[in-house]
Amino acid sequence: MPHKMSQNHKYQTAQKDHRAHQRYRDDAPKTMLTRLIEQDAPLFSHSQLVLMYGFFQAEMAPEANQGVASWIKDCIRQYGLPSLVRFDSHRRAQIFRRDQFQPWLEPLMDQAC
Repeated sequence: MPHKMSQNHKYQTAQKDHRAHQRYRDDAPKTMLTRLIEQDAPLFSHSQLVLMYGFFQAEMAPEANQGVASWIKDCIRQYGLPSLVRFDSHRRAQIFRRDQFQPWLEPLMDQAC
């Protein structure tokens, strides 16, 4: 009988993990940045994307004419996940900490590339 309970517990835990992962994907902020990542579109003029690491930062300028998801993926491949992501649009700046962007960035990156 304990065997059945442990199997049931494993199943329930797996279901909770799946729902939590799906919720992060559903709760990803619908911002201009997430749209650019989903579409792997280049930055608009008058916008800027900065990935901040410990002692340096990687900056994507609109003139790069590269898709945002492709550029982020290249940076992550080279340097790992950044500590902060800053996206400046013509309206306002948005800053995301790693614990804020990691749950929705990784699924978006998987979709885009």
